[in-house]
Amino acid sequence: MNDFLEFFQKQYDEANDNGECRRIFHGRGQLFSGLDFFNIDLYHPVVFISLFKTTPFEGILKEVIDIIGKNTPLVVQSRVDGKISREFYGDELPHPHVVCENGLKYLVDLSSNQNTGLFLDMKEGRSWLRAIAKEKDILNLFSYTCSLSVAAKAGGANKVVNIDQKKSFLSIGRENHRLNDLDESITYRNWDALKSMNQIGRYGPFDLIFCDPPSNQGKSFFYKRDYKKLIRKGGRLLKENGLFVACLNTPFESIEFLKTLFSEDEGQWRLLEVMYSSADFQEADCEQGLKITVFKRINDL
Repeated sequence: MNDFLEFFQKQYDEANDNGECRRIFHGRGQLFSGLDFFNIDLYHPVVFISLFKTTPFEGILKEVIDIIGKNTPLVVQSRVDGKISREFYGDELPHPHVVCENGLKYLVDLSSNQNTGLFLDMKEGRSWLRAIAKEKDILNLFSYTCSLSVAAKAGGANKVVNIDQKKSFLSIGRENHRLNDLDESITYRNWDALKSMNQIGRYGPFDLIFCDPPSNQGKSFFYKRDYKKLIRKGGRLLKENGLFVACLNTPFESIEFLKTLFSEDEGQWRLLEVMYSSADFQEADCEQGLKITVFKRINDL
């Protein structure tokens, strides 16, 4: 416990001084024995704790509050057996709640949805995309609240097409772009990515496709059944030498799963780069978390 408290104190102080959102403690990374049932994030100024088991937590919670101060807004979200509940401590949450990552602004909601509106483990992916996006035409599949689109436009992308099935997510995405004064040459379509490739193709061809799907979205998408279809159909929308960024976040597969899909595809692809969750997500085995692969198309399909 003392090792955890010392680690948390250091990480919290650094993150709080910096003022940006980040993971402070990644219990699921299994680097602290017996503490793999919770994570702690800072969506400045709010501390956000996610619990994944019914393991007693009162003692740890008291120590955390002692470190952050009793007035610091704190949310404890429990995700056990498919049920979600929340407890609130300290001052009221900001509303609207705008956080920063690498100088860019994003809306988050820590009080109503299962997910917050910004996946912190994709920080590395957003930074990478921002760095290479200049003058590119980009397709953002499963765009959620369009944080990748914000990063791409901040990096000088020519245009970004965002595809997601939920209008509510895309509405937040629009606001994220407005917050950063990046609301030109951006398209939002609440379409099913797999079923709408012909319509999406009218906006192409693209220099880069970024695909970060949920591992299981029921009938609309399941990674084992449908990812190969995304690669086949998406590859046809790329310009020659275009890039396909394929992500997967499940502990049940390694990076080899994605490599195999591309090696078996009808097109020819070259693996350029592999990334994992951001450095804040310290893992005993990085393959257990987010996996990001960058493949280059090397022939006409």
